[in-house]
Amino acid sequence: MIVHRFVIWFIAVLPALAQDIVVVCPITGPIEPGVAVVVERAVEHAKEINAKAILFRIDTPGGRVDSAIDIATDIQSAPMTTIAYIEGMGAISAGALISYACNEIVMTPGTNIGAATPVIPSAEGMKPTGEKEVSFMRAKMRALAESRGHNPSIAEAMVDKDIELRGVKDANGKYTVYSVMRGDEYAEDPPATAPAQPENPLEKILKDSGFDVPGVTPPQPAPQAVPAAPAAEPAQAHAPGTVVFDDGSERLLPAGKLLTLTPDEALRYGVIKQTVNTLDEAVALAGITAPAYDVMEPTWSEALFRWLTSPTIAGLLLMAAIGGIYVEIKTPGFGLPGAVGVVCLALLLGSHYVIGLANVLDIVLVVSGVLLVIAEIFVLPGFGVAGAAGILCILAGLYLTLVDFTVPEYSWQFDRLGEVAYSVGLSATLFVLLVIATWRLLPRTSVYHRMVLSDVQLAEEGYTVQSAWEGEDLVGMRGTALSMLRPAGRARFGEKTFQVVTSGDFVPVGTEVEVIRVDGNRVVVGPFQGRPS
Repeated sequence: MIVHRFVIWFIAVLPALAQDIVVVCPITGPIEPGVAVVVERAVEHAKEINAKAILFRIDTPGGRVDSAIDIATDIQSAPMTTIAYIEGMGAISAGALISYACNEIVMTPGTNIGAATPVIPSAEGMKPTGEKEVSFMRAKMRALAESRGHNPSIAEAMVDKDIELRGVKDANGKYTVYSVMRGDEYAEDPPATAPAQPENPLEKILKDSGFDVPGVTPPQPAPQAVPAAPAAEPAQAHAPGTVVFDDGSERLLPAGKLLTLTPDEALRYGVIKQTVNTLDEAVALAGITAPAYDVMEPTWSEALFRWLTSPTIAGLLLMAAIGGIYVEIKTPGFGLPGAVGVVCLALLLGSHYVIGLANVLDIVLVVSGVLLVIAEIFVLPGFGVAGAAGILCILAGLYLTLVDFTVPEYSWQFDRLGEVAYSVGLSATLFVLLVIATWRLLPRTSVYHRMVLSDVQLAEEGYTVQSAWEGEDLVGMRGTALSMLRPAGRARFGEKTFQVVTSGDFVPVGTEVEVIRVDGNRVVVGPFQGRPS
């Protein structure tokens, strides 16, 4: 019976085992750290199952450059064939960089690829960044193209508008494309004028001598037979309005414009081998004829963490964490505010850790800082090194958690700092409002009176304080500290033990103390200094 079932399973599974597995990974919407997590998981999964290829369905308007670079790095680490399947709106900006990290690029009809220059938001809309960022992106695109066998000149023209593209067309209408930089790297187009004829020697002598001899003309050379020019080969036809140079090349893209290609243009310039309509057509170009697709989709946890790391939600979590811990420190015991603060801090750190923005060191810094601040408040006297070190650790840990660099260098890193500043500013504003609401507005509400006993028993109304030592004159009485007084604690006076407090000094256990004064139920003591002789 067992053998029979095994044979049935083997017959059913054998065809699937014989197929080439292709992992399909979506890269859709804005490029951000959450997309990078999905791509990294897809690459690792493809390695584990020994997939034949990974096909990335790219449909993006662009996004964060740092995330696109992380995605490109993960794609390059894949040991199998990688295919960029461009669909929908296409592979614009950061999507073009990701596409050039793949071995094969294919496009569906109606898509585009290109316009990969880095930009920054401004009041007038998106503006190009400086030369530093453009130079970095140009070099990155060129390196990706060279490593994957794509034309690096076309890749650079998608980033730098100072690049002019020229191409030589063959008999099949395909181009060999190369780039020319605008500026000192090449001369301007020569003027379309005939060269000047050399001056006659006799005329030059007459001019130099200052004589004017009418009718005297220099002797003309005898006419010579000019050999007939060889018949020119039929040239490849050029489209009307195309600029053609002396070497027969055409201007495909003038300097001053970024390159964005349609599928037909990408096919003509050799970026893609052909346009496709289905995944089967795309993988067939990589030599895979009978694929078994393994589709990767973002998990609910990846979608949740992607939402938690958005600037607004990160700011709210930070505010809730600080506010909860603040309220817990100001109130006795440990209750709901502290639990909320700890949970929000864990969500903030954990989400950024899962996305890849934070590492273990960043989390250790934040936790260590919180512990140092708590120790400074409840254990150590005053406010000193531990408290200052704790605050510095918290700030450094939060900074490294929210960003994936130490010192910003490029414009997209400064953009990320702007997002962090927005999150921190939102958190600080809401925290200030929370403090105002807690200490000014909340006591005036009915909710507060249901939570807190607000009746006051004043002495003017006849209320008195009963103490354990009523009728005893404690001032001047000496005793021994039974616990560390920091500044409150217990001290024994004769046969009685009282709760006491110092004027601010910390008094070790066993120290002889003396009662300085009594304020209601509050017994103030200090170390016994002895009587002057």
